[in-house]
Amino acid sequence: MSLIRRSFLQTLFGGSLALTGGVTLAEETNSTNSTTDSPFTVAFLTDTHQPAGNGEVMQKVEQLLDTIQSRETSPGLFVFGGDNVMAVDGGQADEQVDIQFQQWKENVIDRLKVPSVSCIGNHDIRWKDHVKDQAESYLEKKRAVETFGMPSRYYAAEHGGWQFFLLDTFQHNGCEIDDAQWKWFEEELAKSDKPACVVTHAPLMSVTHFYEPSTDKGLGKGYVVPSGWSAHKLADIRKLFRKYPRVKLCLSGHMHTVDRVDVDDTTYICGGAVSGNWWGGKEYLGCPACWMELKLYPDGSWSHTRHEWS
Repeated sequence: MSLIRRSFLQTLFGGSLALTGGVTLAEETNSTNSTTDSPFTVAFLTDTHQPAGNGEVMQKVEQLLDTIQSRETSPGLFVFGGDNVMAVDGGQADEQVDIQFQQWKENVIDRLKVPSVSCIGNHDIRWKDHVKDQAESYLEKKRAVETFGMPSRYYAAEHGGWQFFLLDTFQHNGCEIDDAQWKWFEEELAKSDKPACVVTHAPLMSVTHFYEPSTDKGLGKGYVVPSGWSAHKLADIRKLFRKYPRVKLCLSGHMHTVDRVDVDDTTYICGGAVSGNWWGGKEYLGCPACWMELKLYPDGSWSHTRHEWS
């Protein structure tokens, strides 16, 4: 993580709040081939970073959810890309951790009129609860799994004729899809021919890393990308998706910036951040606060629209 990103996280609770509930429609990127089938609409919200006890932010999140759900094309599913709560991964007091998870349940999950799915972000993990000699218990992720309504730290769900894979990219030893998860994922991909959407917190493929000034050292010798910004084994991921081209979309967050990368038959979209500049009131590296609207068709085609709100 760059110094600029770390400094934002260190000053989160004292920052000003300037985001409003207004929604601006960005230009639609259309990748659909279907002209007859009705689409299934999905709202993708990532990096909400809802802090503990901040009534102003909570009200803004409420307004955003209400605005999305009152749209003429309201979603049939909410997909959350992780870092839903502000941060529980450091030295936060137990009481503050409890409040963050409780308020996500009450302010977001209980407010939704349709189903939701979520993956786990790095700031949703209570590393304090990690037990070294019981690593496979993943106790550090237990609170997030329960609060976000997840059956497990990684899982699959079917909605609107598509299969969604919610994967877990942050492990105690780094940013990766661990062996047990990889084996399960590959076996599940082989069981169906339905179009699939993969959701991870850290991007699987992304150019957002190169937006960060810290990656370019100015030495003329290329870029240095921190290992925590993408899951390892990207070549293996590409090989897997070439084997199973039903993976049409991969959605992610983590970087608070936006991109779209097309590789083979798969499109990778980094969805920015609902919190923008961690509720600092300004855009982050040229990317305002936003959420994504997706139209998914039964034939595997799709389109997406970026909605900025400021």
